[in-house]
Amino acid sequence: MEDERSAVKPQKTPGRKLVPIAVTLAALVLALALPVLSWFAANKQLLSYAPVTSPEALYIGAGHRDAERGTFEDIRYLYFNGVNAGEAYSDHVFCVYGTAISGFHVQLAFTTNNQFEYELYVAKESETPSEGAVKYVVHDGSNDVYYYAVDDDVNGGEPVAGEYLNATEADGFVLADSSRHAAAYGDYTHVNRFAEAIYWQTEDPIAGHSTDDFVVYFILRVKTNGKTSNDRETDVLCISAKSTTIVD
Repeated sequence: MEDERSAVKPQKTPGRKLVPIAVTLAALVLALALPVLSWFAANKQLLSYAPVTSPEALYIGAGHRDAERGTFEDIRYLYFNGVNAGEAYSDHVFCVYGTAISGFHVQLAFTTNNQFEYELYVAKESETPSEGAVKYVVHDGSNDVYYYAVDDDVNGGEPVAGEYLNATEADGFVLADSSRHAAAYGDYTHVNRFAEAIYWQTEDPIAGHSTDDFVVYFILRVKTNGKTSNDRETDVLCISAKSTTIVD
């Protein structure tokens, strides 16, 4: 019997080992093009990559942020083409930066074709390579290189604590339950169960700075959970940030 997930998986060149993940962050794009992730927007949760409120501002970027020069790495440089299903996990760096934000929450929403597991770590930036660090080359023409490793001084190097808002287990899969379905799809019911997004958010606020510029680097660890190298399903992953000063 054909796997239920085949209804939503695009085909790629046979034998390719990379498992792609689409990363989408613009609120308008999500609201218009990806109803599976519209719960964030509907609940005033999707506030990344745009000013939260003046004079406060909160953004998501990829890799290095230079506050003095006012430069940042566009989120489109958050590549997931290094997710190899034959490896235990892959690490990817992004940052949340802004001005006059005392704290914020990070939120994830993702579909479940690949049954990946996601972990979030606070990271530290260095110009010196270290074992296991993520290498990042900036895109301003300078080709400057930075390295990002899990910051052992934050949470003892453990993942950032968070909570799933609508996850459940069924038939050996981790799936979204029905509690957020109406917010994303309304009365429409013909949705493949792997296309229902799971929503996750940090339990406690992550510190920013109440008056000045700040940047917090993160490593997003994508754990492949033993998938084989010929799997070709794709998933959508949304990363958002929400200021703790916003009242829903």
